[in-house]
Amino acid sequence: MSLQGIMTARCARLFCSSALGAVLLGFPVLARAQQGEPGTETPEVGSEPEDVIIVTGSSIRGVPPIGSDLITVTREDARLIGAASTPELLATVPQLNSFNTAPRVSNGGLGSFAPGLRGLPSAATLPLMNGNRLISGSTQQTNPDFPFIPELAIERVEIVADGASAIYGSEAVAGVVNFITRKRVSGVEAIARYGFADDYHAFNAGAIVGKTWDSGSILAAYQYQENSNITGADRRYRTLDFRAVGGIDTRSTVCPDANVNLFAGTIYAAPDLAPGVNRCDPRGPVDLLPENRTHGAFVSARQELTGSITAWADILYSDRRDIVQAALPGQTFVLITAANPFFRAPPGSNAAFGFFDFRPDRLVGADHFDQTFRVRTGNATAGLDIALPRDFKATLSGTFNWSRNDTFQPGINTTALTAAAAGTTMATALDPFGTRTDPRVVAAILDNPTDFTNRQRLRMGAVRIDGPLAALPGGEVKIALGAEYRRETYMQRGQSGGVGFPEDLSRNIQSVYGELFVPIVGDENAGPFFRSLTLSVSGRYDHYSDFGSTTNPKIGLTWKPVDGVTLRGSFGESFRAPGLRDLGSTVGSYYSAASLVDAFGARDPARGAAQVNTILLFGGNRDLTPETARTWSLGMDLNPSFAPNLTASVTLYDIKYDNVIGTPSGLGALLFSDPTFASRVIRNPTPQQLNAAIANTVPFFFTFAAVPTIGNILDLRQGNFGVRKTNGIDFDLRYRQPVGFGTIFGGIAGNYILNYDNQLSPTSPLSNSLDAGIPRTTLRTTLGLTAGPVTVVSFVNHRSGVTAPFATPTGTALFSSGGYTTVDLRLLVKLPDIGFLKGTEFGMQINDLFDATPPFFPGTDGIGGAFNAIGRYAAVSLRTSL
Repeated sequence: MSLQGIMTARCARLFCSSALGAVLLGFPVLARAQQGEPGTETPEVGSEPEDVIIVTGSSIRGVPPIGSDLITVTREDARLIGAASTPELLATVPQLNSFNTAPRVSNGGLGSFAPGLRGLPSAATLPLMNGNRLISGSTQQTNPDFPFIPELAIERVEIVADGASAIYGSEAVAGVVNFITRKRVSGVEAIARYGFADDYHAFNAGAIVGKTWDSGSILAAYQYQENSNITGADRRYRTLDFRAVGGIDTRSTVCPDANVNLFAGTIYAAPDLAPGVNRCDPRGPVDLLPENRTHGAFVSARQELTGSITAWADILYSDRRDIVQAALPGQTFVLITAANPFFRAPPGSNAAFGFFDFRPDRLVGADHFDQTFRVRTGNATAGLDIALPRDFKATLSGTFNWSRNDTFQPGINTTALTAAAAGTTMATALDPFGTRTDPRVVAAILDNPTDFTNRQRLRMGAVRIDGPLAALPGGEVKIALGAEYRRETYMQRGQSGGVGFPEDLSRNIQSVYGELFVPIVGDENAGPFFRSLTLSVSGRYDHYSDFGSTTNPKIGLTWKPVDGVTLRGSFGESFRAPGLRDLGSTVGSYYSAASLVDAFGARDPARGAAQVNTILLFGGNRDLTPETARTWSLGMDLNPSFAPNLTASVTLYDIKYDNVIGTPSGLGALLFSDPTFASRVIRNPTPQQLNAAIANTVPFFFTFAAVPTIGNILDLRQGNFGVRKTNGIDFDLRYRQPVGFGTIFGGIAGNYILNYDNQLSPTSPLSNSLDAGIPRTTLRTTLGLTAGPVTVVSFVNHRSGVTAPFATPTGTALFSSGGYTTVDLRLLVKLPDIGFLKGTEFGMQINDLFDATPPFFPGTDGIGGAFNAIGRYAAVSLRTSL
């Protein structure tokens, strides 16, 4: 792994002072494969293995993350699984939140493409490529996204499911996911795959070409993939009416056919305007999985310049376009009077006006809006590896990452809609019942898009040196020292609702770190119950130009009392720096009239029925501090001599995650009663307090020239409020046995959460996240055999049922859903090495063989927990090597 930054004299002094508390230990062990066939990998065509590699979680060559669990998904695993992309591949890892789902960008396309570990937020997991930081392509977040690496370019994925900020810095709270690419390929490999499911199809194709020579290598890979969308209406198991199980009917009353309220006790349903209420499914047209098209390209090159200097470079580029079907915004309390030529009074009412609730399908000409997100990202790192005396090695590297996100979201211009509702002629009026609204009026109503371009940049320089420091009876003490300099920038241009939100955010980060690996007991001084004992100490100092400094240590210990049994443990501190947008995103000031505070979730319990006009502030907060975490783990790895084909591991982990960044928005009465938020509520503000609150903000629903009388100011900007505490067990058991006809193999791996407590603030009530929709258990089993050219594998994926509150006619109650289990099959056949079939492999897969119905839950879409919306999916593939 190459690190990023530049060593300055000051950094060197800081680092040397922290090096005594620096990192790693290690008795090198093989990384375990958690998924797929637990056998050896098929050698890559023309590949040459590295002599000494750096394993994720360490900066020292040949040393694994001592004391921590390392989960590895190899290229052979990826071949068996048949995943078409990196997100699909990682959806097979039980510890990741995306397990057994069809991964997509969070927050309807606005968020990140990086699932978290063990139920923690995605921003608490750091993705890397070859040990280097990646860029975000999100419009809302700046934590890195997973890379879209061409399938054939992936060598393996290593996951350190442990705090790792002592090595990698920010975001490495729950762990690190490192995508390691192939370095040497000779020849050409290609793959094509086509698959389909109900109302769905997917296609991907890619190739990799490479050449090696005595002093270097170069390779290039490309992949194209596309898939169609799946909407809520495409899946019959969805429901919104839960009255049969004691819930409520959550279908919408804002539908294409209007509901008219005269505020006389009766609702009238269009088109006949008879007493009653139209109800409809607002999420039927909404995507469960959006339409996607992605191009990915990767280039890697290495060249020995002299006998001691090697130059290298890796470049990844991806171009992803998602078209997301989103719900049309319902229009409520639209006043239409008899002056409107399209107005109709309910029969027998003689009404001269009505308040209309309707969904604007007939204005849009569809039951949804198509939102477009196009994300182009590049991650490029180049460097020099320099061999130094006494087997030391220095790595100098530079990184330039960039991204551009073009977002377009259609919208409704409520000002134009209100004006049309008050229109008095056929040319100016809104038709709430049909399609007779004048096209020019329709165009004005639909002329309100959100149209943003977001650009992010990350520039880094780094230096690292590692090597043997001294000889002990247990082996060589090794050390790694390094420094980084990083600059991050975020730029936003565009508008929403006719209001511009230009943002230009930046910061600089200076870092130094160190690792120390001490083999206390080794082959030369081993004794009873001490076959080996290794210690690792690491530390990192980061200084951010926008909020200050943070120091994070870690210690790890690995003890091998007898052959075949390894015990390990770790303790460390980690952090996540506030994202640039957490700190600096535009602050909006929103006005809520007293009668509308419920719609904003801003009802003040102390005021009873006499609610007041309220200003609410949303956006970034320059006073944020880092999120912090304390993590520890204990584990055991088994490879008994009496069963050499059996390997097993178990890890107990504990995470305390403090100062979690969030917003008090939506807390209701808790906002007004929790002491943590006392400073966020200003009742009866003075003119000076009001002016200070709205200074440098963008106003919504009011103008600065006519600020209404304000009774409350609610500061709902980001803050360091949350506390999360979780612990659990990771486990992995694998067995491989040669037999007369070939090999049989199998295993089971998973995660079991013991506790998961959550507090919205340090002074708020403690809640159990296992009673709020987080599954306690996730596991995946593997069973397969290889006989000559044929390999058959089955996978069983299980996610335990979730418990969560649901709405009842009188309040809320808890409901426990059943579990969700799917079965996948995979067949691989190596075709005869004759003619054009030489080096070709045929693959067939069926995911979710039994088309499992997700468990029922009386809320949202009637589904208990995360699931894979694709359902039964069949695909065929061809892979060839030349």
